[in-house]
Amino acid sequence: MRRVAPLLLLVAATAAAADWNAAVAAYKKGDYTAALREFQAVLAENPNYSGAYFYVGACEEKLGRKREALEHYQKASQMEPANPTFALAFARLATEQGRAGEALKALELVKLDGLKGEQKALILVATARAKLALGDNQGALAAAQAATQAAGNSPDAWVTLGAVLSRLDRNAEAFNAYRRAFELNGDPGIAQAAANAGMRGARLAKGQEANALYAQAAAVAVKAYEKKPSAELALLAAEGFLGADRYDEALGWLDRVGADNALVTYYRAQCAQGKGDVQRAERLLREALGKQPDERLRRLIYNSLGFVLDKQKRYKEAEQAYQEAGNQTKVAEMRDKQQKYEQNLKADEEARRIEELRKAQEELRKLRGGAAPTPPPER
Repeated sequence: MRRVAPLLLLVAATAAAADWNAAVAAYKKGDYTAALREFQAVLAENPNYSGAYFYVGACEEKLGRKREALEHYQKASQMEPANPTFALAFARLATEQGRAGEALKALELVKLDGLKGEQKALILVATARAKLALGDNQGALAAAQAATQAAGNSPDAWVTLGAVLSRLDRNAEAFNAYRRAFELNGDPGIAQAAANAGMRGARLAKGQEANALYAQAAAVAVKAYEKKPSAELALLAAEGFLGADRYDEALGWLDRVGADNALVTYYRAQCAQGKGDVQRAERLLREALGKQPDERLRRLIYNSLGFVLDKQKRYKEAEQAYQEAGNQTKVAEMRDKQQKYEQNLKADEEARRIEELRKAQEELRKLRGGAAPTPPPER
């Protein structure tokens, strides 16, 4: 989470002034080991100084000692409960360490009315995340929405709103929130979250709405790829264009993935299927099966294989494919189609036999001078 750097605090005790200045200088330079040593010296001489507790915690966090950092953040927050910087530092780390209830209590002691802009948004973001961790999704939603209103240009606020909306399965709205965050800071990770949310929403939509969401998700992935190319983003772009029925664009992005695994081959098969080339789709699907797909992908491949075999009226093979996919509804449908197909074959064969017999009788009549033969008995 991006944070507003707290103001460096001054110590009233003149005896510790030299240590404090050295600590501040070391902290600014990024020498957190030296800064920690100096801040600890300040704290030893001024055990009631909340700012020293805070900066000891800040150094410890920078050094990866998060458990100790949390204790010092908590001490600073307890000494100055209304201090938003102290409460935010404690709440953020407490939520991360599974202590969201304590985080929320600390945040509730901060007076939001006295805060403005991004500082207010940061407190609201921390509140939303704590509530989300506690399962209070509606409370998290209200806090996240308030954060975007407090600071409309805060990526953290929009990312948090996206996370809450995703939890609520409001995926199209989550996509828009994540997309806004990506527009603000260009983070490819946020772009991935946006694209995934958009495609989840598209899967639940229909028709033009679904196609539009897929295309918008693909567009976000493309923008992120242009900033920082990666196989993951290329694959997301391909997935989006595939969902939007823009098969040539999807194939182009699959070429950029730089891999030829089961998933990429499956997507190529989906493009061929979408373009009506069922024979190429079948070949690619069988190739994908030979590339060790995981169980979920394996079922998807067999489902698609069943579909293209059905299109070719190869119902017995389609039934076997659907059986491998665990799709019993389609298995029953293929059996029914095969039965009707065999019945139609018998009917066609009988019709052909009768037609051949009719022609033979006609020829015999002509040979006898036009006398009509006795027709065969009805069967």
